[in-house]
Amino acid sequence: MDSLTTAQKTAVTKSSTDRLRLLLMLYGYAEDPVLTWSREKLMNKYAELLAQEIEPPVAVRAVDPEAEKQQMAHKMEITQMEMQLEKNRSLTRSSRSLSMRNRRLSKTNRDSDYRSVL
Repeated sequence: MDSLTTAQKTAVTKSSTDRLRLLLMLYGYAEDPVLTWSREKLMNKYAELLAQEIEPPVAVRAVDPEAEKQQMAHKMEITQMEMQLEKNRSLTRSSRSLSMRNRRLSKTNRDSDYRSVL
């Protein structure tokens, strides 16, 4: 731990025991021995890796282009359905508004017809 920077020392000492275990397993240490190590040993092993400036292996996710295409097509379909639904709602609101306007006009016309008869 002596060869680490102050920031690295702080990071090591502030890391939880479970976090240290996880980090060491990411570096390739076997799970069974890591789970039996004391906190002190975990910190020392992790500090050794940091001092050597070894980068942890990066997990790579396999991408299936066909599955990605299907997922994108599905998202597009959902978006189109949502847009159509919103359009239908808008048309329904417009239709209701026109219907109410027509009723008001009909009532006004009836009222004026009654007045003219009287």
